[in-house]
Amino acid sequence: MKRILIVEDNVDLASGLRRNLEVEGHKATVAGTAAAAIETAMRESPDLLVLDLGLPDRDGYYVLEQLRSRGCSAPVLILSARGLEADKVRGFRLGADDYVTKPFGVVELMARIGAHLRRASADEGPATNGALGDDALQQRFGLTDRQVEVARLLAQGIVERRDRRGTGVEHLHGPQSYRGGAAQAGRVHAGAGGRDPAWAGMTRPRVTSCGARARLLRGGAA
Repeated sequence: MKRILIVEDNVDLASGLRRNLEVEGHKATVAGTAAAAIETAMRESPDLLVLDLGLPDRDGYYVLEQLRSRGCSAPVLILSARGLEADKVRGFRLGADDYVTKPFGVVELMARIGAHLRRASADEGPATNGALGDDALQQRFGLTDRQVEVARLLAQGIVERRDRRGTGVEHLHGPQSYRGGAAQAGRVHAGAGGRDPAWAGMTRPRVTSCGARARLLRGGAA
């Protein structure tokens, strides 16, 4: 079940959208003002937003700009009667993922929402603890076969590393996702103060604190 935030001040339209989304198996919440939309989005972290531009207190563009500046990366589908090219371009430049003009076809809208949700889920990786497969690691992060193999070894917990005191060898116990294993890569040492030669000259994946998305850092930068 995905969480959808409908930002729409037209009560009848919002209710209709909500019913259709619930039929599709989603949980839909309605916000009728810009202030309510921002507060709800930051509190509930929806999986997707359907955003009207003509809100009573602030413009929908303001909502979009505020959410993106605060780190909200959920897909945003603008649903508006404004059909000028300039309106659409402004929305995309502010971070919108799609733009549908009113009047609209409900079936097409539901299909667009479903497509964005599938794409967002694919970007996050498989549902099994966020693990990434070999192909995903290579395609998304440009890892070589050798780097993927090292990531797999780390994920499986069979790579040994010296502990930070240099008094023994620690094992990475238990099954870890590729992301979890990759996060350990920057802390693997071949000896006191040394770096594991397996990672020499290689791109090091690291897990960020925002949405647990992996990014790549070059060289030895932490």
